[in-house]
Amino acid sequence: MMKRLNIFLLFLLANGFIFAQTDSLVMLGSSVQDVMCLPVLKKNNVSIASHVISDQDKQPSAITTISNEQLRNCGARTLSDALTLFVPGYFAVEDQDDVIAGFRGLAADNNSKVLLLINGQNMNTEFFLGPPDAILNSQDFEYIDKVEVIRGPGSVTLGQGALLGVINIITKNVSSQDSGAGFSVSTGQNGLLYGTSHLKTNYKGLKGYFYASALRFDGQPMRNEGWIKDKTNEGVAGGKIYDMNHHLKRSEITTFHGNLQYKNLNISLLQTSQKRDLYNFFRDREVGEQKTFAIDVDYSFQISPNIRNKTSLTFINDNFALWSLKGVSMGGTAEQRYGFKSIFNFDNLWKNNKMAVGVELRYFDMGRKNSYNNNFIANVVGTFDAQTANDQLTMVYAKQLQVASIFMENFYSVNSKIDLFAAVRYDQHPFWGNNFTPRLGMIYSPNKKSFFRFSYQTGFRGAAGLHYAGGYRQDGFLRAENYQQVENAHIPNEQNIPKITPESMQSFEISATYKPADAWNLNVVSFYTLVNNVIDVRAIYSDPAQFKMTNIGTDIAGDWNGYWYFKNTAGTFAQFGTEATLQYHSKKWNVQTSYALTKVANATTEQRILAENANSMYLAADPSGNINYKAFPEQTFRAYLQFSPDKKWNMSLTNLYYSAWYSPSATKTSGGFLLNSSISCQISPIFNLSVLVKNLTGESVLYPMNSNAGGRDSSAGTPAWESRSFWAVLRIEL
Repeated sequence: MMKRLNIFLLFLLANGFIFAQTDSLVMLGSSVQDVMCLPVLKKNNVSIASHVISDQDKQPSAITTISNEQLRNCGARTLSDALTLFVPGYFAVEDQDDVIAGFRGLAADNNSKVLLLINGQNMNTEFFLGPPDAILNSQDFEYIDKVEVIRGPGSVTLGQGALLGVINIITKNVSSQDSGAGFSVSTGQNGLLYGTSHLKTNYKGLKGYFYASALRFDGQPMRNEGWIKDKTNEGVAGGKIYDMNHHLKRSEITTFHGNLQYKNLNISLLQTSQKRDLYNFFRDREVGEQKTFAIDVDYSFQISPNIRNKTSLTFINDNFALWSLKGVSMGGTAEQRYGFKSIFNFDNLWKNNKMAVGVELRYFDMGRKNSYNNNFIANVVGTFDAQTANDQLTMVYAKQLQVASIFMENFYSVNSKIDLFAAVRYDQHPFWGNNFTPRLGMIYSPNKKSFFRFSYQTGFRGAAGLHYAGGYRQDGFLRAENYQQVENAHIPNEQNIPKITPESMQSFEISATYKPADAWNLNVVSFYTLVNNVIDVRAIYSDPAQFKMTNIGTDIAGDWNGYWYFKNTAGTFAQFGTEATLQYHSKKWNVQTSYALTKVANATTEQRILAENANSMYLAADPSGNINYKAFPEQTFRAYLQFSPDKKWNMSLTNLYYSAWYSPSATKTSGGFLLNSSISCQISPIFNLSVLVKNLTGESVLYPMNSNAGGRDSSAGTPAWESRSFWAVLRIEL
């Protein structure tokens, strides 16, 4: 590890300075020519955190923006990997059957506490998973123009689910009056084949952008180390997980994206399908498939010089399917979502004031059969009858629910130096009730080079829809309506379970931005957050030799002789941290680095006991009794360097270093060091060739891994780092 650190330090010293990634990590164009003609930093409009202000210097939250070119250059295999490389406070954490989007030390057991948007529209599933895996963990992001990320809670403007953080994907659309087409072909090691095409049209004011792609990646076989070496495979084949021949990031993906604009009418469509290896899983449902179709129609109109409205309608259909590696169907389900949102903006109703008032309605239809006519879930091949599986092994019971929300936001400039902002949102949910989420803050700008933000904001997330609908029949899920039936089942040492309330966060932030010159931008954000009513997963289990589990109300025990369910954990904890970022940009250089630190400030006795017994959602206790984050590094350092000596060549290096971390059972595990590189050549006005190399230093430490079934994990991490690999991309722009 020291050798790798020395290599990196020499790399920094050779360039004479340390730069950092700013809160708005913006490459100022999508081609070498664009970069070459922009000698200074430009402001970037941001749409994720506020309905009234888009200036990046006056955002009410900590924001990071990643451009399409950075996605292309960084060597990330998936979108979540790219966020890990660029976003201070973000870290993708491995899990037994998922990849978790972690924010500021907190990585839950699934992604339902993180909100993913596309062009501002909520994409989260309600029944369990949260952001579509086919997007967050997809290897296809050529259709993305940029990604905006809120670091910390964002429920004030975006509602439930925006608890830990928010990811907003801005897709490519018609950005000019031009027409044209383009293609790209990628190939590389481990069976990578990836092709994309796009078309841009403009006919009598009707402008369109269309994108289609297909990707296949065989992935690298997993090394026989850590979790997969030690964990018993509970599928029909037996053995260990390693014996199943899982491959890292193995996937098949197709995507279609379309955007039509005519005057103030905008229509966006996304169809994506992904089938990928759940390489850490230990049962036979070890391949996940998701097909997501989303269409959004919005219309903007100017009511008066100072009043405008934007109204949108959204429909999303999600299909989930589960398979064994041998291709046996292990179930799946489907969910449909409908959305309506209308926002009125009022500018200068009184001097120097901006206001937004909006309403949002969302309707969820859970527990539908997927495109394979299935709504069941099974663990082991050969233990169920495919003809009766939908009746006996239901994945999600049919349930519909509607969430209604209203919100108001205000931004008032007291004078040229002081801005005040405030917002409040009210969400009404049929199961977990009513929630008010406020935000207050001030921006102080003593001069044109300095900006200071002081803010208080909140986030929340109620229990996932599965909690109310029920499902995972014979897998042992216990739904809310049966919580008061536990004692009637006469299970030894078990009592009725209290009603769940939403998990919540209160975040206090101080942000300072300093721009000593046009080419430089320094930003430091410090935060202190209180976490309450943590929603965790718990189990009721008994050795079948001692007690044969009985029914609880209308739910039956899993085939493992137990139940699992959601519940609030007692007590609270607090966290604090700092995210320092710096950016330098000139005609030839764009160099950005960041440092992020997050620590547990304190925890109540209840949370300490959970951590000491390896039963906490977020925390782990080391042998000395110190409370740390579980599976999340406390310190990370990131660097991105791009050098364009002329209009033809473009070279970049991307680095991630993270500190030691703690497993769920508090085993301290070494940190890691990743270095990726890329080089591209503009061969002619229409041809561009790029070569990317991932993991130049051959990092192979065990990767941070979250909670694993069966209590304490059997190893400190999983072998999820790919060994050194490369691929090439040829792009053609007509």
